Amino acid sequence: FGPGRRWLSHGIAGNVLGGWELDGIGTISTGRPFTVYLSNGVTNGAPSWPDQIASGHRSDANRAHWYDPTAFVAPSTPRYGSEGRGVLYSPGFTNFDLSLAKNFSVWERLKAQFRVDAFNAFNHPQFGFPNQNLNTGNPAATDTSITSTTTDNRDLQLSIRLQF
Repeated sequence: FGPGRRWLSHGIAGNVLGGWELDGIGTISTGRPFTVYLSNGVTNGAPSWPDQIASGHRSDANRAHWYDPTAFVAPSTPRYGSEGRGVLYSPGFTNFDLSLAKNFSVWERLKAQFRVDAFNAFNHPQFGFPNQNLNTGNPAATDTSITSTTTDNRDLQLSIRLQF
């Protein structure tokens, strides 16, 4: 639609309806890996990792209880535990950025573009990592909740661009 196009190439309707652009970027990914640590080290104050005795995944995972802390125990002797690096994953990531622009021809060589950009357009929260510090005295009492986000809320940006 609009000047130089097939339909409504002349008149007010063509100028109002023509010259629009819609752009977008979508990102969908799995969660990032993380490691569980012991809150109190068993290797003379150095950081320590627990022994992993089960998978740690929960079939009913939610932000309040993301992983099973009873799958990890403190080593019985001063040594590093058997847990591997990055054995659990944080929540996945879904984000859509959208842009709507209207192009105008002001004079023969002067053009303008009005643009609205929406970052995280659907305002979908992107949750961060759960608490990764294991309570060595009572693993079942460990808080495995997710209390942070990794990205901002929806951001809107308005701009005008002149091209000459």
